[in-house]
Amino acid sequence: MDPVRHLRFSLATLVGIIGLGTVGYSMIEGWSAFDSLYMTVITLATVGFGEIHRLSETGRAFTIMLIVFGAGIIAYAMGSLIQFTVEGQLRSIMGRKILQKQISKQSDHYIICGFGRIGHMICQELQTRPVPFVVVENNPEWWWRTIPISARNSPKRGFFSWRATPPTTTA
Repeated sequence: MDPVRHLRFSLATLVGIIGLGTVGYSMIEGWSAFDSLYMTVITLATVGFGEIHRLSETGRAFTIMLIVFGAGIIAYAMGSLIQFTVEGQLRSIMGRKILQKQISKQSDHYIICGFGRIGHMICQELQTRPVPFVVVENNPEWWWRTIPISARNSPKRGFFSWRATPPTTTA
């Protein structure tokens, strides 16, 4: 499963267990929704504040089950969050969305496919003029090292993007 789906699933499960705990305390102990939510959150967070009201034996058994399942779900959610962050998914998604938004605002622009010797020369020529352009390159390392920092993703000059697979076009 990809990290984004992992994270969504784990967060949805966490919200579900909080909801289940809230409903459980309300039904078993007859508490208000807020008291039940508070007890669920302090139980799952393992803060150890103690019970806000005295628990029945059924309530204590429910608390044990909530701790066991909740701790597992929280550990899973934390693992998913760490995986998502470590793999650079967040930065990658945000960067891609920003770049896509900038590119979608462009009109009447040139698309340079490949940033080899000729592509580089074309970009240098286009950067001297107020002409919008987008560069698509398979190897991000190649073009990133050759573009001056001041020219990288400058809205007046052009946008640089890379693809792991060659783009497909239809005529």
